[in-house]
Amino acid sequence: MSMVTVRVDDELKKEASKIYKDLGLDMATAVRMFLIQSVRTRSLPFDVTLEKPAISDEEFLKMIEEKIPSKKIDFDNPVDVQEFFGDEDFSEYEEVFND
Repeated sequence: MSMVTVRVDDELKKEASKIYKDLGLDMATAVRMFLIQSVRTRSLPFDVTLEKPAISDEEFLKMIEEKIPSKKIDFDNPVDVQEFFGDEDFSEYEEVFND
């Protein structure tokens, strides 16, 4: 059997040991579990990510939809099209639209 030696901050070891004790484990068993799971999954047994955004993408989109007034446009309705484009001149495209 091999021995693994790791240097960690005293406070980190103390806090982790308390958690493992509450779970009925000692430090060696917890580390062994970490290594076994790493081998089984061929990865770290937890997500390694950069700082997560304060809100999810879905929450962000919902917030935008609530804050920004919007209107669905029916492009087959000339009134909606006029409201959307306003005074813009698209005369160069008239022959495309009139086909």
